[in-house]
Amino acid sequence: MQDRYAGDVGDFGKYALLNRLCSEPGRAPVLSLGVLWYHFADVSNDGRHISYLEAPRCREFRPCAPDLWEQMHVVVHGDRSIAAVEASGALPDGTACYSEPLVFEPQESRADRETKRGRWLEAGRRAVRRRQLIFFDPNNGFAPDKVCPHHQEAPKYVFYGDLDWHIDVGQSLVVYHHFGMGDSHENQIDAKLEALRARFPRVPGIFALRYRRGTARAYFVLPMPEHAELLAARARRLLASEWGRRGHFDLRIYE
Repeated sequence: MQDRYAGDVGDFGKYALLNRLCSEPGRAPVLSLGVLWYHFADVSNDGRHISYLEAPRCREFRPCAPDLWEQMHVVVHGDRSIAAVEASGALPDGTACYSEPLVFEPQESRADRETKRGRWLEAGRRAVRRRQLIFFDPNNGFAPDKVCPHHQEAPKYVFYGDLDWHIDVGQSLVVYHHFGMGDSHENQIDAKLEALRARFPRVPGIFALRYRRGTARAYFVLPMPEHAELLAARARRLLASEWGRRGHFDLRIYE
């Protein structure tokens, strides 16, 4: 996650999804949320997908979540940053966040980078250890096979090993993933679902939600057994709401 993305149309969908997965009016239980931002230095001119905050496009988005739309309007037209999002009220009450940047310097050795990443991961675990649902927000999503945790660009990615501790302690997970080039979104999602199920065979009902606005991306949901039916039902109700009826989200389940 980069500060420059704060409040864009992708963020709008992201926080709507997290809120819906954590709670619904009149429906128990409420799941507590932890966010690992994978805060990365601003390195591009992206983050320009904010026309959803202005007429006429606002009519397509604002009805889906009016309060959240107002919060994103404040973020974009104020101090556009991760800190501003945390202060905006866009995340569920009681959300625990870890926003320390992870930066590798060119002169650092492999051992130094591995130590730095290990300490960063451990600090993140401590920050969210008491939460039930953990959101991973890397800049690019899951690391491709060619990228190793010590590589210069590795802080932009989440690795399967980053998830292991959270699975072991019984936390349900949501992981952001940005689509690559060269294959359809559907095929990319199916391949990642297959890989996740092979890596985490004890996690039932892994599924993905694709967000189709701005730069298309997917959210992979890895539920603990006690949350599997709940999270799947909340995802289906999201799709039955304005979010699905307007084509912003769709569900992908690999069989």
